[in-house]
Amino acid sequence: MNYETLLLHEAIRLLIISIRQQRRHTQQSLSLESGISRQYISQMECGKRIPSLDTLSQLAIALKTSMGSLMSEMDRIYQHLFWQSKTDQVDKNDDFSARNAAETHNPSLEYIHRAGGLDKP
Repeated sequence: MNYETLLLHEAIRLLIISIRQQRRHTQQSLSLESGISRQYISQMECGKRIPSLDTLSQLAIALKTSMGSLMSEMDRIYQHLFWQSKTDQVDKNDDFSARNAAETHNPSLEYIHRAGGLDKP
């Protein structure tokens, strides 16, 4: 599974939690309102299950919102996660560059760092 798909799954998970809490539903009350089992709602919120479009439609109806609004909010969450991950990646690269610059005076340490440690040839 590629990284963008994993981000999408995380966005769906966060969407379900967020909108349920905003509408002041418990998993049980949303289950009763939507006809989706509480266990399945829990599994979606834990990221163990990914809802189908039919399930998202049932949730939208129960939460008194449209599929368009649900998709728009999911896209907002996805974009936030995507750009947050890009920012984190840049920060990690900056840390590695700073560490490399500090170690350039010792070529053997630089080689060990690039090789991934002492155990690798």
